[in-house]
Amino acid sequence: MQMNLMRKTKLKGWYEYYRTPCIICGSTGACMIHKDGNAVVCIRIESDKSFSKNSALPSYLHKLTGDKKQKIDETEVPEYECNQKQNAHNLNEAYGVFLDCLELNEEHYQHLTSDERQLSDQQVAIREYRSFPEKPWEVTRMMKEELDCDGFTGIPGFYLKDNKYWTIAGANGILIPFRNHYNQVVGFQYRIDKPLNVVDVKVRKQGLKARVKEQPNLVQVTYDGEIIFEERMELTKEFVTIKHEEDIMGWVRLAKGNRYYWLSSANKPEGTGSGDPAPIHISVPTSKLKDWKPGTVHKAKTVWLSEGPLKCDIAADCIEKLYDPLEIEEIGETFLALPGVGAWRLAIPIMKEMGVEQVNLCFDADAVSNRHVKSHLMECAKELKQQGFRGNLILWSEKDGKGIDDVFLNSKIPHIKKMF
Repeated sequence: MQMNLMRKTKLKGWYEYYRTPCIICGSTGACMIHKDGNAVVCIRIESDKSFSKNSALPSYLHKLTGDKKQKIDETEVPEYECNQKQNAHNLNEAYGVFLDCLELNEEHYQHLTSDERQLSDQQVAIREYRSFPEKPWEVTRMMKEELDCDGFTGIPGFYLKDNKYWTIAGANGILIPFRNHYNQVVGFQYRIDKPLNVVDVKVRKQGLKARVKEQPNLVQVTYDGEIIFEERMELTKEFVTIKHEEDIMGWVRLAKGNRYYWLSSANKPEGTGSGDPAPIHISVPTSKLKDWKPGTVHKAKTVWLSEGPLKCDIAADCIEKLYDPLEIEEIGETFLALPGVGAWRLAIPIMKEMGVEQVNLCFDADAVSNRHVKSHLMECAKELKQQGFRGNLILWSEKDGKGIDDVFLNSKIPHIKKMF
């Protein structure tokens, strides 16, 4: 199966570095290149020209010249108009019925209640984790009957298959609901069971393509349709140089595919993307979630700003076990799970609506060693101070865990460092 390296964005003429690294920062996802191949918009490395300075996810324009130009073959990128996402009320209504039509299989239940996650039966039930359906078209049929509707236009994840019937895009895995600050389910991420290995490609000569011909590691590289490389490769951070007739065509490496994906049907017929804007998940302890009436705004004086919905769900429940009520009143028990560290701006209006006064910045222990993440954290802290919030930085040793959920599950208490 040939995997698409680029995908269309809502900006005309711009294509996302989907499964191939951005030529500027070397990362996949979110960065874009113009169809003419003479300009890149990067979200990780700044330039003197802002592309979206005032958006939730700032980006910067980089001009390409000479050999760096990468003209896009638009005929090889799926072309479907993406629908506008429905409002939160309509999403919650559709997704509520969606959840009612799904179950959690035994394998996924065992994972969530394992020593790695340590969730109880009650927590799993109240948080409504589900398994992606084996026959999604049957789920949409049941949903149409329950909702008395003709289709699912504007609902991320749903699309019209072969112009005949509605179904759901995705793969086998655990569906994790994203709840907004009104306890409305407005999106999902899913943790796939078996992430496939993928090939990262840096193209020097147009016409170079690569794919995993056979999982887990048989990589095939072609140039203008001719096979020029086919070998089993090891998972590594290093790129392998691909030569043809003594000329360097580009570079490839075998990489682990993502474990977590958005429930999205972008670039599918009548499909809808998960973003614009991407949802922020509000995690509260299960004891609070079970009594939280949908449509009622959640108020909190202190929140933890982090990433990952499942991670934040687990951490929110651990706080009740590790801290006494007076400590919780001071440090807070509400988590905001960002869709990415760089998307922190999305949280500010939400926190204001929630009445937040103090923010605990809480990102993985390796954050300070990643210059892109560290830059976002510094910008976030600066803006929080300017907006009048009090701020703390949550610190812990990597030996106690990678994420805050790991730290709490290991019964460790992180250091809370006052910033401003």
